[in-house]
Amino acid sequence: MPKRYRKLGEILIEKGYITEKELMEAMEAQKELKKPLGELLIEMGYITSEELVEALSEQYGIPVLKDLPKNIPLNILGSLPKSIIEELRVIPIDKKDDGTLIVVTDSGINLPRIRQEIRFLTGRDPEVYFVTSEDYSLLYQTYVLGTPTDLVEESFVTIEPLEEEEEELEVEEETAPIVRLVSSLINRAIDLGASDIHIEPFKNYVRVRYRIDGVLRKVLDYAKAQHSGVVTRIKIMSNLDISEKRLPQDGKFYTVRNGEQYDFRVSTMPTVFGEKIVLRILQVSAANKQLEELGYSEYNYKRIKSLIEKPYGIILVTGPTGSGKSTTLVAMINALKGDHVNIITAEDPVEYTIEGVNQCQVNPEIGLTFARYLRAFLRQDPDIIMVGEIRDKETAQLAVEASLTGHLVLSTLHTNTAAAAIARLVEMGVDPHLLSTSLLGIIAQRLVRKLCNSCKVEGRLEEKFVKIVREHFPDRDPIVYFPSEEGCAECRGMKYKGRVAIAEVLIVDDDIRRMIAEGATEQELFRKAVEKGMRPMFIDGMEKVLEGITSTEEVLRVTMVS
Repeated sequence: MPKRYRKLGEILIEKGYITEKELMEAMEAQKELKKPLGELLIEMGYITSEELVEALSEQYGIPVLKDLPKNIPLNILGSLPKSIIEELRVIPIDKKDDGTLIVVTDSGINLPRIRQEIRFLTGRDPEVYFVTSEDYSLLYQTYVLGTPTDLVEESFVTIEPLEEEEEELEVEEETAPIVRLVSSLINRAIDLGASDIHIEPFKNYVRVRYRIDGVLRKVLDYAKAQHSGVVTRIKIMSNLDISEKRLPQDGKFYTVRNGEQYDFRVSTMPTVFGEKIVLRILQVSAANKQLEELGYSEYNYKRIKSLIEKPYGIILVTGPTGSGKSTTLVAMINALKGDHVNIITAEDPVEYTIEGVNQCQVNPEIGLTFARYLRAFLRQDPDIIMVGEIRDKETAQLAVEASLTGHLVLSTLHTNTAAAAIARLVEMGVDPHLLSTSLLGIIAQRLVRKLCNSCKVEGRLEEKFVKIVREHFPDRDPIVYFPSEEGCAECRGMKYKGRVAIAEVLIVDDDIRRMIAEGATEQELFRKAVEKGMRPMFIDGMEKVLEGITSTEEVLRVTMVS
């Protein structure tokens, strides 16, 4: 006798997980919400995901996988197109010697199609296991999101070193799988818009993470035995010494993908378990960024424009590492450059090559510091000088002197607020009277993640923020957007996609000049700047919240306001 098909609700009642009344309530809700019954029962708190997969296992005669795989090789993930993985909620985890694919899913709805698609692709029926929704999400986030599964069968973009290496062809021929792994990691990082790739060796495995929109995300783990080959491959591409494993090294290479050039800054560092590698990814076209493309509020954009129109003085951009300071300086230079001005920069390192601008690379090892370049610049008849960072008293004093002799000086400083930059320069030893005369303004900024437009949900602003909004934006409706619970395919489950700048722009006027010369404190300068029209960074972020661009969580995360 064939086995009788039993409904999910019937099995759950029989197991004592739900009552008939609870089942009826869920079925009524299902008519309106159009969600799977099991998902609804979990949301309503009647069953757990473990109880659901036990019932599904009995309903379909498919076992539950209790022990998740510790690693899923790239060639296994590449057995199924990513579109099938995402559409049918199925993840390949292993393959038998006879070619049978072992897969997991957390839903019985797509089982017929899963079998059909895999039979078509492999010629064999798959071996299917159920996992809980939490375990499925863990596997998906760890191995599928950001993993180059859809690149496994592609012809990878050729990686071009800056200089030809005769050894490279031999390495590629001998270790093609390693070349393939490195290429896939690089290409996928570009596709996902990552700014950095972290390759980190541990005792028994190597972890790869991408920094996307300022947040590190684990991509995959690979076998420790492969790490030596990966390090060698990246060193060859970057023209580094493959025999030197005891000292840190820095190098670079570039690749072209989809007609766009990407430069990679490579840093290696010895650790107790091997060499850690970080690759910083720089899109060459970003060198053409304009100020209006950075996402500043209209209020701050006008204030910044008024600063760069001044013929001489110092303009500082402040913020922690990764807050977009270099991009802002590039955008300022693009707004100022032309045949009528001589612009010279000293950078460490030169991240973006700007057409028509004389850019110089700092090299402290041979004594070529920011300060030494600044002295040389003043003999080069410059109009505008950009100093990558003011790090010491000598550089700060030379920057002040350059501005006082009729030059516009742009630079960065590592401080958290605009007012703190003044105190920092005074602490370095800059004369407050000279500083008050030379300083034009300070832009303190952060980058906040933008809500995914495909899955953000509308809601009302939390009560604790309503009063602030009423005070600063009285005409705005406190209806805002929040990140969704799960995310979507568009944002790859991250709920956010892209970043935008929020800032506070301190413009130095006569009153603030007098306060700097008299040694006013950071708090006094901040209060006076707000009185004179500076919008605090938190308030600038709240405008982005009211516009539906970001969330209050993001603004609080980067501004540290409670």
